[in-house]
Order: sequence, then structure tokens, then C-alpha cells
Amino acid sequence: MQFGLFCEWPNPELRDWKTLFEEGVEQIQYSEEMGFDYCLLAEHHFSNYGQSPSPLMQALYIGQHTKRIKIATAVIVLPIWDPLRLAEEVAVLDNLIDGRFIVGVGRGYQPHELARFGVKIEDSRTMFNETLEVLVKAWTQDDSFTYDGEIIKIPNETTVWPKPLQKPYPPMWVAGTSVDTMVMAADWGMMPITTGMMGEGGVSAHLASLVKATKERGKPYHGLDLGLQSMTLIADTDELAASDAVYPRWQTRAGRALNRLDVTNGRVNPTPFEGEQDDATLMDRLFFGSPDTVIQKFRRAASFGVTHVSNWMMMGGIPHEKVMRTIKYMGEEVIPALKDVRPPDELYEELAKREPITNAEIQAIRNRGPAPSDVT
Repeated sequence: MQFGLFCEWPNPELRDWKTLFEEGVEQIQYSEEMGFDYCLLAEHHFSNYGQSPSPLMQALYIGQHTKRIKIATAVIVLPIWDPLRLAEEVAVLDNLIDGRFIVGVGRGYQPHELARFGVKIEDSRTMFNETLEVLVKAWTQDDSFTYDGEIIKIPNETTVWPKPLQKPYPPMWVAGTSVDTMVMAADWGMMPITTGMMGEGGVSAHLASLVKATKERGKPYHGLDLGLQSMTLIADTDELAASDAVYPRWQTRAGRALNRLDVTNGRVNPTPFEGEQDDATLMDRLFFGSPDTVIQKFRRAASFGVTHVSNWMMMGGIPHEKVMRTIKYMGEEVIPALKDVRPPDELYEELAKREPITNAEIQAIRNRGPAPSDVT
């Protein structure tokens, strides 16, 4: 398994942003020291749910303050970007941080954020698909091109320079919890990132959709990579870890507040919501516990197809020192125990034989619990 540190800088108390950001940088630097493979930077705008509005600029700063760790976005919200400008900025970034960039993309899921960029939810998938096509053209074609999409129009012949350092372009990941996203991941050869809040059944259904779509396209489907967004916290005992469930509670409630546009002066209203999971179910979905408990949870995740873990530790205003403690436990005990763990070889053939799941069924799973953050 590979492990990353997910950062989106939530700010319930509206602390000084520079101090908050530098704490995240210190966490990333320590995760590099402790053997993490990558960090992942969210993109969020206009609320204290997550104050990470400039992921590429932040990635450059982090790249200048680290040496080895790969830096991913999770995600760049494609519909709110000009595709040519984004192609240029990603290429510049990849060059300036020596080819350590991973392009994580998504179409966005928060109407509060999208509306303030003039984007309608119903247009976001088309804009996502068209922007993605433009990006790949920009990074791979030396000859000028035009583009005439349903929404994205590039009537003037254009060549984008520089090209990314990585060839043909940086690895691309996609966040999503729909069957459509898994089909698109199969088309483009992307690694999808799903959410642990869906539970084992939801995650397994997502991977089955990817396996089926990949097989239908005549591509190799055994050993496909799958990323998991996991809320992770490690303490000396399971009981101590469980006492900190207030932090993921705030984050999931804040995400629901954004969904229902319950935001005043940029502050979300993180109230309980209908269908909210009870404490026992929430703890089952969280990767909270002692080192041994968390190791077993990650082993279980690998058994149903997870190969990469995006560890969401910076949540709900959790104190910096608790994140640093978790990173220490990860580096000293968890990562060494799991470095050679892979999903079972027979899993992919089993998933290929499953009945396909529908978007409606996936949506029903999502609605039974916390809304997955940064996953669309």
C-alpha cells in the first residue's frame, strides 16, 4: 500500500490562516520524514469548511520546502478553471518541483462554491470532460490546436508551452463516487479515489464498476489501483482515539451545511442532519484507534481493493500535535507493517462477475451517511 497525507485546512475558529497553513506544511514535512509517499491538497473556496483556495500555489510552496514526497491535488475542480491557463500552470509547477506533481481532478460537488464562479451543477460534468480533453491536448501536442466543445470553445489555434516535465504528462487521479466517474477513469487510465465513509460495500461496488469498465474496453483489469479517502487518527488506545470523534463530526456536518447552502458570512453551520450515523457506525467508518487497530483496518481495506490511502488527519479543528502524533505512529508502526500488502489476486475476477451497480444505488449509499468530502 501507498500512503498520503490529505490537507484542506479547515478552520472552524477562523484562526490566522498563515499559522494554520504553516502547521499543515510542518505536517507534510514530517510525513515525508516518516515515509509517506505523497501529500494531497484540496481545493475549496469561500467558507471555513476548508481554506485551501490556491492549490497550485500552495503545491509550489510545499515543493520548495520538501525534497522527496510527491505532491497531488485532491482535487483541482476543473469546471472553475480556464483550461488553457490550468494547462500552463500545471506544466510550470511540474517543472519547478522536479516532476513530483500528481494531477488529481474532480468536477466539484458544492453548489456554494461552484455558483460563485458562475458554474451550474448540471453543467459541471460536461465542463469537466471538455476541460480534461483540452488539458491532454495542451500537454501532448506540439502543433497548434483548436477546440469546439459544447461549453469550452478555443477558436484560435493554440500551442501551450512549456510542457510538463513528466511525459507525456503527470499521473492523473480522479475523485468520484459515481459509476460515470469509474467509467471515465477506465477510459483515461486514471486512478480513482473513493471515500471510506461509504463503507466496505460502497467501496467494493466502486471498484467493481472500474473493473467492469476496464474489462469492457479490452484493457488489463487485474491489479487496478484504487485510492481511499480515510479519516485517520491514532492514539495509544482505541478509547482515546474515539474520544476525538468530535473532529470528524464537525467536518462531516460542515460538508452537509455546504450542500444545503447553510453558510453565513463564510461560516458553515455544522448542525446534525437527518440520517447522520450513530457513534458506533461512525467509528466503524473512521480509521481511528490504536496502531494495531488501524493496521487491521487498512489490511481489511486492502482485502477489498484499496492500494492507496489518502489519510485525512487535518479535520474539524483538530490540534496540530494530535496530527503530528498520528503521523509518528504511521511512520513507526503502520506503514512498515503494510508496505508489502496488496489486494488478493483473485479479487478482480470476482468483481468482474458482479451485477453492475447503478448511480441511484450509489447515491442511496451516500445519503445514508456523511457526505463524502472532495469526492463527487
